[in-house]
Amino acid sequence: MAYLLKRSKLFIFLLFILILVGVYTFLTLPKREIPETPVDLVMVSAILPGAEPKEVERTVTDPLERAVKKVDGIESVQSVSANSASIVTIQLKDGIDSEQTVSKLQQEVQRAGTDLPENVQTPDVRKLDLAFPLVSYMFTGDEAALAELEKPLSGLSDDIQSAEGVAGTTVKGFADRQIVIALDPAKLAQYRLQPFDVLNVLQQANQPVSLGTHDDGTELVALSVAGEEGIDKLKTLQVGDAAVPLSKVADIGEAAGETEDIVTFEGEPAISYTVFLQPGQDIPSMDKTVGKKMDRFIDDLPESVTAHLYESQADNVNDIFSSLYTSLLIAVAAVLIVTTAGLTLYGAFAVALTVLASVLTGLIPIPFMGVDLNQISVIGLIIAIGILVDDSIVVNDNIQRRYKLGDSPLDGAVNGVKEVYTSIISSSLAIVVTFSPLLLLSGGNGAFIKALPSILITTIIASTVLSVTLVPMLQYMKTKRRRKKISDTPGFLGKPLEKIAVFYSEKVLRFVLKRPLVVGIGGLLVATGLLFLAFLTPFEFFPAADKAEVTMNVRLAEGTPIEETDNEIRKIVEDVAEEDDHVKETALFAGDGLPNLFAASMDNTGGNTGQAVFRIDKEKTSASEFIGKWEPELRKRYGDAEIFLNTIVQGPPVGAPVTVTVTGADIDRLAELRDDLKQRLLDGGADIVTDNLGEPVPAVVYEPDRTALEANGIPLRLVTNQLQLLTQGIPLFKQYDGDIAKQVVLKQQGVDDGKPIDLSSITVPAMSEQEPPKFVPLDDLLQEEKAPQLAQIPHKQAARAITLKAYGSSDSFKSDLQEIADEAKDGLPDGYSISTGGENSDQQAFFAEIGILFLVVLLLVYLVIAFQFKSFSLPFLVLFAVYLGISGAILGLFITQTPLSFLGVMGIVSLTGIVVRNAVVLIDFVEARRLQGDMDVIEAIVESGYARIKPILLTSLTSIVALIPVAVSGDPLFEALAITIIAGLAFSGLFTLVMIPALYLLYYKWIGHRAEAV
Repeated sequence: MAYLLKRSKLFIFLLFILILVGVYTFLTLPKREIPETPVDLVMVSAILPGAEPKEVERTVTDPLERAVKKVDGIESVQSVSANSASIVTIQLKDGIDSEQTVSKLQQEVQRAGTDLPENVQTPDVRKLDLAFPLVSYMFTGDEAALAELEKPLSGLSDDIQSAEGVAGTTVKGFADRQIVIALDPAKLAQYRLQPFDVLNVLQQANQPVSLGTHDDGTELVALSVAGEEGIDKLKTLQVGDAAVPLSKVADIGEAAGETEDIVTFEGEPAISYTVFLQPGQDIPSMDKTVGKKMDRFIDDLPESVTAHLYESQADNVNDIFSSLYTSLLIAVAAVLIVTTAGLTLYGAFAVALTVLASVLTGLIPIPFMGVDLNQISVIGLIIAIGILVDDSIVVNDNIQRRYKLGDSPLDGAVNGVKEVYTSIISSSLAIVVTFSPLLLLSGGNGAFIKALPSILITTIIASTVLSVTLVPMLQYMKTKRRRKKISDTPGFLGKPLEKIAVFYSEKVLRFVLKRPLVVGIGGLLVATGLLFLAFLTPFEFFPAADKAEVTMNVRLAEGTPIEETDNEIRKIVEDVAEEDDHVKETALFAGDGLPNLFAASMDNTGGNTGQAVFRIDKEKTSASEFIGKWEPELRKRYGDAEIFLNTIVQGPPVGAPVTVTVTGADIDRLAELRDDLKQRLLDGGADIVTDNLGEPVPAVVYEPDRTALEANGIPLRLVTNQLQLLTQGIPLFKQYDGDIAKQVVLKQQGVDDGKPIDLSSITVPAMSEQEPPKFVPLDDLLQEEKAPQLAQIPHKQAARAITLKAYGSSDSFKSDLQEIADEAKDGLPDGYSISTGGENSDQQAFFAEIGILFLVVLLLVYLVIAFQFKSFSLPFLVLFAVYLGISGAILGLFITQTPLSFLGVMGIVSLTGIVVRNAVVLIDFVEARRLQGDMDVIEAIVESGYARIKPILLTSLTSIVALIPVAVSGDPLFEALAITIIAGLAFSGLFTLVMIPALYLLYYKWIGHRAEAV
């Protein structure tokens, strides 16, 4: 220490460089509203045109699932087999190399391709990346003007996606365009052509023609064939041996494809345009980059089109950080005021400089820990400021005490540090080991909270180092230059603090030490009694954000056309807007729903689904009140629709309150069990129950006449392909018109939409040599029967499984439904099982995990203290402060009726390391005085109380004052965190000053004294 003190200027210069690096790190850290939570999902999709769900399941889904199961690192597999499509969703395990796992999945799926039908499209394997919406616009105007925006918006997307950091763009509201090749049966017969002669030519036409190169003796030349482009190329294709142009046997032209989205903004037709960012980007800077490009585009829009800025994450981030920075500055100012209350001005300056240096140098490693600047990390800084002051105050106060005892400038600094550095290091280490296990929290919860322990660990380590180096250096430099008498009562509250110290040590402590057993047992009973207040405290895992947006999910019956869905949702939106004056703005997305805005998403979307967004007046109502008013009302009015109203939750996405999964082999039996369970859950208190099987849809089943097919030599595949050509057609490839992709579809004339299929009017050629060819009507080959058909077949872990999701509003419905599900397990047929889960189970899993981590924290803190005091029993005395802190935290939540939430639990865990500091410093001082041999235990406790009460009060007060702006900010996410720490510190600090001395005296009489004798 003396070596460093004599080189103080050099050390301070090096520290100044680190501070500059810290400032640069702070300014360059990416800013966002909430931490990014990883999406460890992989989706495998495959298209089998024309296949019904059971055929898709058997021929596509099952082989893909078998391939997926060969790959290690997979947590769960779910799939849906629907008409013409198979979608397999894979969740990866935490901590694995996701890129390597995705690569292995691609290899296995590629190998499985040999087991798939010939006409299946190549399966697509892709990781669902975390694409964060940056900005979203709405373009309104007449439909003709909006339709003309398709090409300009495509060019805009190319321009925006060229910017580094942009993940992509999403456009919703345009009708898909197709290039339809409609075969004429009569003309095909005239030229003796079959539909599949055309199909083969079209498939070959899309393959690139490579003639290679040729050396003509003078140079190497590339060879190619000139040809038409677009529709003209299709028209000139030659079919059959007679090389008949395709235009002679088919009508070729553009047509409207299937509508996927209908967008409405404030009752007007609209086009939605959203820009997404790659992970780890800085929101404000990316907004400026994209904003310049958008401004140029909007300036060139025709007068008939209006652009509306619908959602901007940069605005949200700037508003949030303005509030958080204000809280941060208030915390800094409050800390400075509190420190000057009990320290000299120079001492307060030394403490403030150390805190600032600790924060800035502690930020340097943050980018390497995968942490950015968000609400959680800024709150971490506010908490850190209150904690960081502790070390500096303790060291500064003890150096001042040594100077008052007459030490020289060098000796006073050295001795002042020596007397407290072990307790500072051990208490700081206790905080570090308290927060380190939080880095091990799994899943989205762990990613969400990661910034808090990261910030606290790095800044506390920096504070520990600087408090035992920078503070003594500053005091040494100042005292060496100008030695003057040290005031007995420094600070503008020095005299009141001195009186408090005397009163505490001479009155309170001596009173307590006369009856330590009564005080100890009484305090224990009080603390224990306060824990029961947790049952009277509201609970909310993640609170709703204080946002103006409320999203509404609507699902109608399977098979509902998107136009009908749009009309139904429009009625609902109009009803709400007309009857509720608090609605300021509405938007509607029929079809696939919102483009990932407002944390809203829907599963299994289609023409029967859609989402709406209500922007409400936050000054007059809250999102929770709006949902409570309208969700039950709309469900009552529109009983045939599934309606859910949601708002943004400040945390990782959560599932349904209760989920029940029924697994078994026979899908019809599963559907029966589903119906029974659904009714039980509704009778048991659920307001609404959904499932991923859905209701059967109308279907026509064709039973082939095998005898007639064989007699005419007609393969069944020819018949099914003929039907496919006549109905939905065969999708071939995409042809680009500039940047706009258009699907080429081969169809055959003969079936009109809106009319039943007449099999007698559809013929296929018999495979015979007779002339002219014999054509057989399909009604001779197929028997038609109408029957309902499953819309999809869901799987879980490669087995057929139906998952029900239950929602309710009563306080006890979660436990009631859990009991119902457990009762339903009895009497299940062999081979069938029921499992439960949902938000309740997720929360139980979290509390189980945090409980284990809390035990690990207590063990680590115990070991740290045991090493410091070289005792196995004394650490239990220190850990009693943790018990007091938890009791105080529960009391604070109960008094304020603040819900015990995820961050409230984090606050309680955080208290473990924070509250032991005062107990460690107090006991360490007692042990030092007692072991010197010139004081008995009671006098050592009294002397310790007098010497330590001022730094204990100041450090507790600074931590509390630093968090008060957060506690009163009205932010529902951080109120619980701030209140638990404030109440825990206040209660623990007060009781520590009374109970720890009493318990220490009992410890000494019962254990410590005997240990000394030994």
